[in-house]
Amino acid sequence: MTEFIENIFSSIFGNNVILATILIAFVPVIELKGAIPFSMSTEIWGQSALSLWEAFACGLLGSCLVVPILALIYEPLIRWLKTTKLFKSIASKFEEKVNKKRQKIEDNNLQEKTEKRRILKRFWGVFIFVAIPLPFTGVWTGTCIAVALGLGFWRSCLAVVTGNIVAGIIITIITMFFGDASLIFFYILVGLILLLVIIALIKLLIDKKKNNDMIDKNCEN
Repeated sequence: MTEFIENIFSSIFGNNVILATILIAFVPVIELKGAIPFSMSTEIWGQSALSLWEAFACGLLGSCLVVPILALIYEPLIRWLKTTKLFKSIASKFEEKVNKKRQKIEDNNLQEKTEKRRILKRFWGVFIFVAIPLPFTGVWTGTCIAVALGLGFWRSCLAVVTGNIVAGIIITIITMFFGDASLIFFYILVGLILLLVIIALIKLLIDKKKNNDMIDKNCEN
């Protein structure tokens, strides 16, 4: 398994571990949670593997690149995707999930009497959400939640980036102690992405078949 992955990445990136780490950390779900143990793995990169601080810095850079971009385009992008036939269902479900997570944070603010304190609690809610290094609690989802909470551009970026720093420190420490065994994070996250892609494709095919069936029925009538 490791040799297969090594061959794939060596054919794409050669020995440029830094570029590979930055690009992998940019990918949703994987982010720095998978990029840090990936870049420090001597099984994959041999002597080219990054040091602890190099892996942390590259993973943090790659995962944080998306934050300001997504903070600016999330709402108009979701609105546009919901107008398309192909992505309408996916966009609606993603927005629904983001709103559910947003509501959980909002529910903790109900007793706050001032807007300033509510915003502060929202900020820390997003920070804690991103700081816990679990699947689907990273910068992509965190940024969307921050925007949905109305934190604004700068507060959203600050909450997500600082939370991401904490998550990166936790993953780096785990990788430092467990070494190549921590590659399990990377494999699990890659597996989740493949599973999500397969589910999305199946759903698109099912929706397409339903639409075709409806068209055929209408034509018969």
